[in-house]
Amino acid sequence: MKPRVLHVIYDDPANPWVAGGGAVRVFELYRHLAGEVDATVATGSYPGARDQTIDGVRYLRLGAAGPYAWSRLTYARAANALLRSAEYDAAVFDFSTYTPVFVPADRPAGITVHHVSGPTARARWGPVLAPAIGRLEASMIRRAARLSATSLATRDLLRRIAPGVPIDMVYAGVPDELFALPRRPEDYLLYFGRLDVFQKGLDTLLEAFALLVRDRPALELRIAGRGKDADRVAAMTRDLGIDRNVMMMGAVSEAERQALFAGAAVQLMPSRFEGFGMVAAEAMAAGVPLVAAAAGSLPEVVDAPNGGVTVPAGDARALARATARLLDDRAAREALSASARVSADRFRWNAVAADHLQFIHRIAEGRPASRSRASR
Repeated sequence: MKPRVLHVIYDDPANPWVAGGGAVRVFELYRHLAGEVDATVATGSYPGARDQTIDGVRYLRLGAAGPYAWSRLTYARAANALLRSAEYDAAVFDFSTYTPVFVPADRPAGITVHHVSGPTARARWGPVLAPAIGRLEASMIRRAARLSATSLATRDLLRRIAPGVPIDMVYAGVPDELFALPRRPEDYLLYFGRLDVFQKGLDTLLEAFALLVRDRPALELRIAGRGKDADRVAAMTRDLGIDRNVMMMGAVSEAERQALFAGAAVQLMPSRFEGFGMVAAEAMAAGVPLVAAAAGSLPEVVDAPNGGVTVPAGDARALARATARLLDDRAAREALSASARVSADRFRWNAVAADHLQFIHRIAEGRPASRSRASR
């Protein structure tokens, strides 16, 4: 009999406010495990969202459909209730500081952690709120029967936050088709990901690009993705005088995404922190020369010099210099393209899904008696 799994994550690939890598990871994991588990994924609601079954996986939409803050708050309340009342053999909460979900300590529930905000809380929220954020995260994480981390950097943080709680390593993955994607390099730079200025380092990105444009007035930066800071990013390009060189593409289709990967001369990922960095792994699999910040899990994922070049986080000049060196050296770009694909082979979805299935089984092994069926 297939284990009944309830996976709780606010985000969804179609969520207009977030649509981050964690949501894509959950979608791919259960698509690959549809024959192995009876899965229900409970996401937050958003405009146009509805309960549905996709590739054999049930998707429940909890909470209000908007606005964003109310959607988050009502989702957390509904998700906490579902975790207490639903019947499952194993539950998994995709951890987020912004979603105060407290898994039942007396039930077979684990937590997947991509990153915690504590290490950067002071820079983001100031010295007054930062300690409270750290305490909130610790109180949420320590309730888990078992944890999974998507990077060694996150695993090491979790060992300090929740000593004694077992931790499994389960990476994120990349689609197999990216490894075979033909490269047709053009002259543009690419940023692909959520539009969150602080976490994703988009201020650093735009400052670095402004430096590059001084010597390369025809250079183009394409920004693909959506998020809460889209208007702010557009305003920053105008303030820096680079708006004519920046193409804001918004959300793109899978075909458009692959075309962007195929044509990018260099991809930039200047994040201040990442729990995994799925976009970095995808760029590597597609053979896109990558310059990334040495922050969070990115050094582990990028595996420099094999998968890309790393620079200090928040250093616009270093980002510009590394990018300029690649733009000026076609042979270096071609060599990096080839070695990056080899490095990314460790992130194929079949292997990642097998590790996640083992995590689920380990949660279920010590389960107490279960309750009512996973439903609203």
